[in-house]
Amino acid sequence: MRFKNSFVRFMGAMLMDEAGDGGDGAAPPAAPPATSVLGTAAGTDFIPEKYRTTKEDGTLDMEASARKLAESYTSLEKRMGSGDAPPKTVEEYAPTLTVEGVTWDEFKTDPQAQEFLKGAHEAGLTNKQLAYVVDAFHKAAPELLEGNALLTTQDCTAALKAVWTDDKAMTSNVQASVRAVQAFASDGAAPGNLDALMAKYGNDPDFIAFTANIGKELKEDTAINGGGAVSDGDFAVKTSELRQQLQDLPAHDPKRPGIQAQLDAMYDQRYNRQQSRPG
Repeated sequence: MRFKNSFVRFMGAMLMDEAGDGGDGAAPPAAPPATSVLGTAAGTDFIPEKYRTTKEDGTLDMEASARKLAESYTSLEKRMGSGDAPPKTVEEYAPTLTVEGVTWDEFKTDPQAQEFLKGAHEAGLTNKQLAYVVDAFHKAAPELLEGNALLTTQDCTAALKAVWTDDKAMTSNVQASVRAVQAFASDGAAPGNLDALMAKYGNDPDFIAFTANIGKELKEDTAINGGGAVSDGDFAVKTSELRQQLQDLPAHDPKRPGIQAQLDAMYDQRYNRQQSRPG
């Protein structure tokens, strides 16, 4: 139609010139070029400037522009994951965790976890990415904690060896520390009981050195937990329990030195000699 209209106008002008109809010779005003909705400025707003492609004549190449825009979307989808975008707020996170014993409701209420989640949201993590990070941490946590406990034991030993420089002094003072803790620890599961103190302070060089000073002031036959002399039956039961604990604990468990020291101290107190260490 566009071509036909232009052709008609052109031929009309030619005929008017040849006929000399007395007109002023001015050509009729040109009709505005026909456009489509996609060809108008308003119709191309949905295509960002960087994706627009023009033809040789300078007009918009709609097909090439649309293809370039679609390719960019495909690339973004591969990078971000289809349908998985960061939530608008931290509270909207709801990842699916797979590590046994770890639930999202418990994890998100931990104060340290809340601080981590703020950072994750600022970094733009999606639910899928967050689930991977949280699961990976909890899978590696046992090994990390074991390594940290081993390092703490080594640091404690190094600190004490700086004062008790030879093996004899080290053994004597550790036994004195255990003797003091045994003498003043609470009975059973009450606060301040022997196991609780060993678990909490068993790798604290200050606590061990302090209690060793107390233990040196105690007589070898000082009653444990305020009771009388340990009977043969009680001695056998207690030492058996300690040996079993040593067998059950991993090689690098931080509780092992304290338990071994308890066992050595009991034998030393009863027979005035050290027990040869099992295994």
